[in-house]
Amino acid sequence: MKIHSIKLETAHLSGVVDFYRSVLGLHTASVEPGTVHVQIGNSWLVFAENPGFRGIYHFAFNIPCNQIREGMAWLERSNIDLIANEKGEKQMDFANWHAEATYFFDPAGNIVELIARRDLQNESDRPFGHESLLEISEVGIVCPDVLAWSERAATEYGIFPFDKQKPSADFSALGRDTGLFIVVQEGRKWFLTDVPAVRVPLGIQFENDGGEMFDLQEG
Repeated sequence: MKIHSIKLETAHLSGVVDFYRSVLGLHTASVEPGTVHVQIGNSWLVFAENPGFRGIYHFAFNIPCNQIREGMAWLERSNIDLIANEKGEKQMDFANWHAEATYFFDPAGNIVELIARRDLQNESDRPFGHESLLEISEVGIVCPDVLAWSERAATEYGIFPFDKQKPSADFSALGRDTGLFIVVQEGRKWFLTDVPAVRVPLGIQFENDGGEMFDLQEG
């Protein structure tokens, strides 16, 4: 699966845009009033302003598989605090996924992840920068019934469980290393945080492994 774009709401559009453009150095484009597109490699984050919005999102960006430490250092040079686990560790090693990741909050409180997936074999010897954010690789989807949602994804979209993660009643990863739906049960705390997952308006444009395009609306 490939995620082409995700559309999110935010009550803090100017602060979010300043962060992604000025702090991370990413290209942004204003396509229509109240909406800003942020380019992540060959994919797009789309933020739509809603002053009454109070939710948060989780999404991840693939980076070169050999540059997790360089990515962490790049974030820290921009004075971005990385989220630590109970041991104080800021680099998370996912042995079953053959990956390493690090997490941080953006100004709207969204939980953002950089993930280096060894099986993609996309090593780089270039200095780490904004161009090292290769694509949107994950987006969190919150629902009351994870297994039912997963069955729907298989039937309607041809998206199946990730072969490195066994589905459970409150968590399921669907897709491949190039693109994953992270489906979690409403109320489950997001990884490394005390933030409960809540349903939020979410639009996802994606492509399954057969090349079929879909426009999914959630929340």
